[in-house]
Amino acid sequence: MTSPLSHDGLPLELVLAIIDRVEDDEDLLLLARASRLLNQFSLAAFFARNDFDPAPRSLLLGTSDGSMKHLTGLVASLRTNGASLEHLSYDFGFINHTNHLIREVRLLRQFVSKLSTVDRVTLRLATYFTGDPNQWRSESIVLLRTVLQKSCKNIHITTSQLSSFYEEPKTLRSPKPSEWLNNYWPEEVAPFLKESGHLKTCFIQTFPTFLRPFYYHTLKCNASTLTDLSFKNIFGGGSDWATMIANIHFPRLTRLAIIYGVIPRQPLVKFLTKHPNIQELEYHRIRYDPVPKHPARLSSAVFEHLRSLVTTPEHILNFFPSMEKMVALTNLSIKIEEKVTSFSALEGALKCLAGCVNKITLTLEVTRTGLGFGVWLNTIMRTGLNSSGRPECRLQCVETLVMDNGDWGFTDDLILSRLPSWIRLFPALRVLTLKKEASYSALRSHSQSTLDGADSDSDSTLDRLKDACPGIYIEWGP
Repeated sequence: MTSPLSHDGLPLELVLAIIDRVEDDEDLLLLARASRLLNQFSLAAFFARNDFDPAPRSLLLGTSDGSMKHLTGLVASLRTNGASLEHLSYDFGFINHTNHLIREVRLLRQFVSKLSTVDRVTLRLATYFTGDPNQWRSESIVLLRTVLQKSCKNIHITTSQLSSFYEEPKTLRSPKPSEWLNNYWPEEVAPFLKESGHLKTCFIQTFPTFLRPFYYHTLKCNASTLTDLSFKNIFGGGSDWATMIANIHFPRLTRLAIIYGVIPRQPLVKFLTKHPNIQELEYHRIRYDPVPKHPARLSSAVFEHLRSLVTTPEHILNFFPSMEKMVALTNLSIKIEEKVTSFSALEGALKCLAGCVNKITLTLEVTRTGLGFGVWLNTIMRTGLNSSGRPECRLQCVETLVMDNGDWGFTDDLILSRLPSWIRLFPALRVLTLKKEASYSALRSHSQSTLDGADSDSDSTLDRLKDACPGIYIEWGP
């Protein structure tokens, strides 16, 4: 029987035999560029040897895990043309070699340009670039623009530098962000058309000088579609950041996160006032520059639709409107980073919760830099557990309590012995979830202390907590 011929006039068996004898991956990639048939079979062998799926729905790439080779094969593959991705993640933020960095960025851009759509993109851009800064700015902008042209709905951009960005003197700052775009775009790049975006979710971590005009232009073009906006680590460029948000309005914005930064307060207040439909807000680790002399709480009309809030005790005490004014609030997460044993800010914030009009889920989360619940409970017991004087006893609104003790966990006998007395202060509590290191298996094997007279070592800590707090469902969270 005659062997079928390929389109190149060669028997398929011979083509496959030739490919099978090619030992070097680079030679397979060269063969893939010779013809359509060789592209198909050469790359099939290439991806099989590297144990890589050539048609992934999600593509996670890094600089040190061999992903560069995979990306090279994907760029060479004809199957990439018109393909769609659900998620593309690439981290080239810590490449120190200029030529290597430029080569990878261009390769990634070439790959993205072949796609039809990509729904979600996560990128870490390098800021420690030793070459021409204008060249790196151009490469970054062209890549980001290519991503957004692929109907991207969710983009998450970080940089390898966290805090030491250049802050221009006030005399050199432009009050009009539109002027930032003057002579900004590379010659080969056409700016987006106005209001042409698909973007719904945008996360921006750090605010480097070379990307500020791009961020302004991108947010402006996607203002009508964007619903979820996050800023993190705005250390440097706070004035430019304030200028940017003052000149953009997002009519559909329902979720906002601003965490870790030094920013002007008044422009932020105006921004929040212009966006009264926010339903989820994360706002913490913020300092103000300039420091406000007489800061007032936000207007009660700002958060009439707010359902979920993640913040710190200080912001509850000094920034947000009173709890009775936030009539839609049902989830409140308080991040605790107390470094002294008084916990006065936390206790003051708990007093504010007495005005909540809804039943809420309250999450208390100890941060990595904060003192744990053990120190707080010791302080409470030392000053006297007078229920009538404690803020917890007035929290009829709290039906579900989630406790996250950070790196401290809940395996300390002293915490476990004092926790029930404190839990019983909540008059309406129905569910308690202990998170982080409080795994059921770890606590079962842990040496037990006596809780409310129960001294049987065979009882698990979980059961003993339940016995000490009847009527409350207690579970270990992830």
